[in-house]
Amino acid sequence: MTDLDELLRLNRRLTVFHVERWVARGLLRPTGSAEAWRFEQIDVARAHLLSELTGDIGLDDDTTETVLGLLDEVHTLRSQLGLLAKAIAEQPPATREAIAATLQKLSQR
Repeated sequence: MTDLDELLRLNRRLTVFHVERWVARGLLRPTGSAEAWRFEQIDVARAHLLSELTGDIGLDDDTTETVLGLLDEVHTLRSQLGLLAKAIAEQPPATREAIAATLQKLSQR
C-alpha cells in the first residue's frame, strides 16, 4: 500500500489537487480517510496513466474518464476471455472440437 506522500513522490507531476479531483470522480479508489489515504498498486498505476493522459496527451477530465472506462472494459473482457479459454480447455476433447468447429463456421459468415 502507498500513502499520498509516496504517490506524489513516485510521480513528481502529480499534485494533491490532481489526486483529490481523481478520487472525487471515482478514478482512484484509496482506502482510509482523506487524511490518511492508502493506495493499492492498481491505483498507483492508474495515477501514472491519468498523469500521462492529462499531462502528456492533454485530455480533459471527461475525455480522460471515458478513456479510462474503456481501458477498464478491455481489461475486464480480457480477463473474462481468459476464464472462458480455461473453461473450454478443461472440457472433453469432443466438446473442445465442437466449439472449435462452431467458431470456424461463425467466423466465415
